[in-house]
Amino acid sequence: MPASRAKRAQVANRRAEAVNMRMAGASYQHIADTLGYNSRGAACQDVSRALEAAIAEQTRTAEVYREEELQRLDLLLAEAWRVMKRAHVTVSHGRVIRDDDTDEPLLDDGPVLAAIDRVLKIQERRAKLLGLDAPTKVEAITIDALDAEIAKLSAELDKDPRGSVPVE
Repeated sequence: MPASRAKRAQVANRRAEAVNMRMAGASYQHIADTLGYNSRGAACQDVSRALEAAIAEQTRTAEVYREEELQRLDLLLAEAWRVMKRAHVTVSHGRVIRDDDTDEPLLDDGPVLAAIDRVLKIQERRAKLLGLDAPTKVEAITIDALDAEIAKLSAELDKDPRGSVPVE
């Protein structure tokens, strides 16, 4: 193993040990003393670098998985599209049903409609994976908000210049 590769392996091993120690609750000073760093700051910097590299690797890995998933969805979409475009005949009790006037097989829309549903599901999954859908807006109504609205409406009724309306 060339010297530079051996040095990189040593640095990687020391960083991994420093991260493990930090995750176990060790102080940066203890890590520096145990692993031979020049200072507590150097140990902190090495742990930070190791964690940044791990996050970058996870991001790259997630991007690879996302791309693989998109490719699978492309394959599924192409197959569903072929099914959707194919002519399907109506079959009942193992026999093709024919038009009485033309003797042509009756087309069955069921498989086409099912394929359309599948295409839509694949497209929904793709949009979700890529974050294309707008976030759903949710309005939360609390008891306090309801009480405040009731108080506001009661105050408006008290100020009504027409006076109270007789109940019939």
